[in-house]
Amino acid sequence: MFKKVDVEVFPEVVGSLAHDSKPLAGIKLKRGYKYSGVMEDIEWDYTTTDDEGKFSFPEIIYRTNHPNKPFAETRVAQAIKVAEGDYTDTFLWSTVTRGEKHISYLVERLAQLDCDLANEAISQEIIDEEFPSGVVRYQVFSICSWPELEKLEIEKQKKFGE
Repeated sequence: MFKKVDVEVFPEVVGSLAHDSKPLAGIKLKRGYKYSGVMEDIEWDYTTTDDEGKFSFPEIIYRTNHPNKPFAETRVAQAIKVAEGDYTDTFLWSTVTRGEKHISYLVERLAQLDCDLANEAISQEIIDEEFPSGVVRYQVFSICSWPELEKLEIEKQKKFGE
């Protein structure tokens, strides 16, 4: 009845994991997502850091007719966590996305997800001024940092008000 479309739920992730700037090898990580209104449970996949603390996850595309249903809204909760060991369930990344396509501001961060377990997790606001229905603000909860991108967000907050 409703045509199926591809929903880009999680872009490719490339990152590194450290503690006090020392790379952490052999740490199991898990990435999860839950498509609101479509999935009852979170879908998880796993990876392990290499000898230099580097890791990656492939892009995830979900084929569904949900966006074509009346009043449907596309929201996907995303999370990346430590899967086991002393830091189990420490969030490297957590946010909720909107829309059927990847959000460039989030893709940019997930392509350089450099995380240090010595950092305290903080909530960062990312302003998407290119969203089709107007300016959207995303909250990203993370122990990772992007100094250059954070400077850009401060400028956008001045432009669009806090």
